[in-house]
Amino acid sequence: MRSFIQKIEYYVPKNQINVIDLVDSKKEWDIENTINKTGIKVLHHAAEDETIVDMAYIPASKILSEISIDEIPDTLIFCTQTPDFTIPHCSAILQDRLNLPTSTKCFDISLGCSGYSYGLSIAYSMLESGISKSVFLITGDVYSKIINQNDKTSYLLFSDAVACSMLVKSEEKLPFVFGTDGGGFENIIYPMSGTNAVNKNSNIPYCSINDNGRFEMKGAAVYLFTMSIIVDEIKAFMKKSDLSFNDIDFVVLHQASLLVLKTIQLKLNIPDHKMLIDIEEIGNTGSASIPIAIKRAEEKKLFKRGSRLLLFGFGIGLSWSGSILRY
Repeated sequence: MRSFIQKIEYYVPKNQINVIDLVDSKKEWDIENTINKTGIKVLHHAAEDETIVDMAYIPASKILSEISIDEIPDTLIFCTQTPDFTIPHCSAILQDRLNLPTSTKCFDISLGCSGYSYGLSIAYSMLESGISKSVFLITGDVYSKIINQNDKTSYLLFSDAVACSMLVKSEEKLPFVFGTDGGGFENIIYPMSGTNAVNKNSNIPYCSINDNGRFEMKGAAVYLFTMSIIVDEIKAFMKKSDLSFNDIDFVVLHQASLLVLKTIQLKLNIPDHKMLIDIEEIGNTGSASIPIAIKRAEEKKLFKRGSRLLLFGFGIGLSWSGSILRY
């Protein structure tokens, strides 16, 4: 039996920011206390002239160098909310840079922290239906280009990163779950984007923290959403899948923050050896966080063949998605 996820490669920019080094320059931020909550000690920021497509090219081209011509994916799905351009789509630009055939099916989806399982489900459907033979799923963002550097909540949390997953049809039937609470959309928002960015008469609605319309997150509201909805959604998904945590070898959640991950772990009574937490040296990388966590766990040889993984992402939208698969 072939694994649904054949390969994962990822890229984080070389430019690193050691959070503890900000203690003197950002005394009002209480850096040490923040590190204890986020669990993040290192952030990664793209170079000034580095875009999400530039970043995506690196892991995608690495996978292409390792496979045969017959294995080259015929579908390219690009999940990002920080595209090079609003028009055209990133997947078209990347298709050309990778020199993929013009017959390649290319499209973008706009999702953040829940984007990986959403992307997996789309690829899974295309593979099952026979529309695609193999898929490149690109997930990632360059948050540093839209975050206000004076916004403590966002600046000390988000890293730039991108992951490329190569997906093929598997005999295994995969369960998925999705949900959206659009009533909380303004809790994670980039107000001065889309048509707001060119609307000279716009009052930049929903902009409360920043006065320049840059990315912002209402941390307390998002934390409440995670604790009040996501925990119950994971429980319901497990019940619907007729599984308990005894049947799960590893829980791979969106790497939101150490506080969020540990609280969910406590509420769901997940043993330490099953809870995958890998955020200290990477940061919160949005839709790239789950595949990066999987790849890094693979490199540490944490997984065994047949290990059952619970994947669950949550955040921007507000939205959530999950899936269960075998390694």
